[in-house]
Amino acid sequence: MDQTALNSLAARGFARAACHVGAPATQFRPTDALAPCASPYARVMVAFSAERDFTFSGPALWDVPFVYALMDTRDVRAGDILACGADTAFIARCVPFRPPLCVLCGTTITLTGTTAQGTDQADPGGYATSGDVGAQVTFATGWPAMIRAGGGATVPGPAQPGAIHGGGMEMFVPAIPGIVVQPAMWVTDGDGTRYTIGGTHTGPWGTRCQIQQQQV
Repeated sequence: MDQTALNSLAARGFARAACHVGAPATQFRPTDALAPCASPYARVMVAFSAERDFTFSGPALWDVPFVYALMDTRDVRAGDILACGADTAFIARCVPFRPPLCVLCGTTITLTGTTAQGTDQADPGGYATSGDVGAQVTFATGWPAMIRAGGGATVPGPAQPGAIHGGGMEMFVPAIPGIVVQPAMWVTDGDGTRYTIGGTHTGPWGTRCQIQQQQV
């Protein structure tokens, strides 16, 4: 049996199982950085499980956002977003005849930063800095993300005696079409908390960032 046939059989089996134990979900395939979930791509049945054998013996752990999706895999891509009841997740990886790996998201984020202007070419000192609130430009908004305590980001900030450094956090977000996430950009979550990006790595699974919470 070739891989194409095996993948088709597995996808049909996943789909039948999801119809029995899953819940209705909306699948999005973002194309616009400013409106990732504007238009549904498909309606599917999905069941998320922290166990790869789908025994459903327990929920996903608080600080481990990675789960597997039991669903029809015939039209699934990395970066697709799944909204299923109270759960929102993005697909990080989907390979033949295996269930997709997903990242459960706990918030939505807006990504902002500063852009260089023509006058900056002649006057490098005129560049806006990441601390200039009035100079922030929105690059992406409405993106589901997972933010958790993690590796601390080294972000420049005030070095006053007795100052308390912002907590180091880690963020997972799908790859954003047309946007390259870079250090010094700002992230604002659904609660209005702001973070500064200290380091990023974008790959086929999405974008992983080290961020630091802003204190003011």
